[in-house]
Amino acid sequence: APVYVGGRYLKWARGVPQSPWVADGETVGEGSVQTSLEAVVVRRLRADGAKLNAAGREDMDVRMLGGGRPFILEVHNPRRIAPSTAECAEMERELEANGDGVVTASGLHLSDHERYRAMHEGSAEKEKTYSAVCYAARALTDADVAKLCGVKDLVVRQSTPTRVLHRRSAAVRERTIASMSAEAVPGSPRFFTLRMTTQAGTYVKEFVHGDFGRTSPNVGTLLGCPCDILQLDVTDVDMAF
Repeated sequence: APVYVGGRYLKWARGVPQSPWVADGETVGEGSVQTSLEAVVVRRLRADGAKLNAAGREDMDVRMLGGGRPFILEVHNPRRIAPSTAECAEMERELEANGDGVVTASGLHLSDHERYRAMHEGSAEKEKTYSAVCYAARALTDADVAKLCGVKDLVVRQSTPTRVLHRRSAAVRERTIASMSAEAVPGSPRFFTLRMTTQAGTYVKEFVHGDFGRTSPNVGTLLGCPCDILQLDVTDVDMAF
């Protein structure tokens, strides 16, 4: 029977996918969250392999910061008994030492199938908080910043983004932006940081640039000028785990 090891992972660098990504026979990205976790847990439990199950996923170019993303690693055919609390702490330290600490984990613990199922059921209800560096086609005014900071429970309609249409069915989904705050970068008023809390499943990049009008309203329509997103971090996954 498999052993389940749960926790929250953090991804401190961009260019790292959640799971191994192979395109045209070539590996894309620098390792993956899954291989980093497996390298420590599978070896420690002398198992045949493992499968990573997480509460959602971030894009390869997005960091996972804050308290981390909940995950459960399903460990196959372990030849050692389930890890103790002390061993879980040792695995956390080992993860931090591996790979320059690009992928780390906190709160590692022995889990079970019931919690695995509950994590998946709860992932659709969670809210996520993001921090983004954005660019506007004109300098932001104090009124622009105030307008963005005033956003509360904004419902947006999102068509499946053009960047994922090749692998996801075309659909229109409504998602809610619970709250938002903005701050212009001092000395560079066309650049601004945006912090927002959104409903699970919101395409945040598209909410900023609009995806050719496929997401509406978006930050560009709110400001009345084209906008783009330069960097994105997940700073919180609000989910009891």
